[in-house]
Amino acid sequence: MTIRLENSTGRRNGRFVAYEYGEDLFGTLYLNKFSGRERGRLIDKWRLNDLGSLIRVLDTEISRREEENYERPIFH
Repeated sequence: MTIRLENSTGRRNGRFVAYEYGEDLFGTLYLNKFSGRERGRLIDKWRLNDLGSLIRVLDTEISRREEENYERPIFH
């Protein structure tokens, strides 16, 4: 399975981050992070013991990535 986040604004238009996850032949969960423009390059690899670890890593990575390039609006 793949989760793909694409930037469609500003000068970084077209850049993406993709998280590919699944289970290998030995029953170990894996998570691979790709980044780039047209073709991504492998940035990080994780081997995880259980589903809870996979969800925690994905949650942390995606929330960090979403907050990286955005400013939070200030409401008065």
